[in-house]
Amino acid sequence: MKHYFIPCLLLGLAGCMKGGGPPKDAPVPAELVTVSVGPLQETLQAIGTLEADEAVAIRPEVDGEITSIQMVEGDSVKKGDLLLQIDESKQAATVAESEADYNYAKETLQRADALLKDGTISEQEHDQTQAAYQRAVATLNLAKKRMREYTLTAPFDGMLGGRSVSVGQYVSPQTTLVSIYAMDRMKLNFTVPERCSGKIVPGQTLALSVSAYPDQTFSGEIYLIEPQIDIATRTLPVRAHVPNSDHRLKPGMFANVTLNLGTKQNALTIPEDCLFPYEGGFAVYRATDGIAELVPVKVGVRTPGIVEILTGLRPGDQIARSGNLRLSPGKKLILNTPSPRG
Repeated sequence: MKHYFIPCLLLGLAGCMKGGGPPKDAPVPAELVTVSVGPLQETLQAIGTLEADEAVAIRPEVDGEITSIQMVEGDSVKKGDLLLQIDESKQAATVAESEADYNYAKETLQRADALLKDGTISEQEHDQTQAAYQRAVATLNLAKKRMREYTLTAPFDGMLGGRSVSVGQYVSPQTTLVSIYAMDRMKLNFTVPERCSGKIVPGQTLALSVSAYPDQTFSGEIYLIEPQIDIATRTLPVRAHVPNSDHRLKPGMFANVTLNLGTKQNALTIPEDCLFPYEGGFAVYRATDGIAELVPVKVGVRTPGIVEILTGLRPGDQIARSGNLRLSPGKKLILNTPSPRG
């Protein structure tokens, strides 16, 4: 009894193993979608950097000791507002000396004019006196001009940064005193791919967002397109103006830029998740009489969730949106009810 029981058990197990599992050519459930034709808005996404419309690090033109500071860090200033004063006493003495030389040269020239009329002096002597007068005028003007260099004023309307000097400090032309930023309007710098360079024009509007205000969209207008493509990156540098009257945008911020490049009227489109990588490009599975057919495709414009198909498909084709990992050419398809997609 023991000798007959074990072979029968083994035969039973073998029979169960042979018939277990799904059939080899079982149909694969797949959600099918239709290739559609219609208008497709082409947009470009880019990363940009904001900078102030004007920005200057103010440095003195002369050496000297700071005698007074009239500015307040972080304040708004108008063009011509006094920022700080450098000791000008030595230059004031130079101006006084130049004025004395000028007055003497002027009186000498007046006497020389009279003597020339009387024939007492020659034309050459008169010319020498006149040249001395002109040198005195130039010397005085230069001294007065240098006198103004000791008084530093705001070069334009803007907002001050933090100052780096104090009263009594000795400064030179290499010393940065304070920075000033014009922020009522910002500059936005970004690049576009070479292939899009023909679709960008001055005056074109764009939208941008920054992480500091994730729920708000700002607008700008392109005013500069560089005439040369960057050879290293094959991109085109572009610059836009962005209104900023409330000063919420700050220099140095990163911005996500969205640019509308136009609308294609009769574009073939499919959901982006229908695609899968294939031989260095992309492919889809098309349903032909209930059978999966692998079709290489060439893609064009891509927008969030949607991709344009340039070659490989026709309007009305049914393609698989799900089940691609289980599909292979020749597999039978079972229509799967699509689940709601957010």
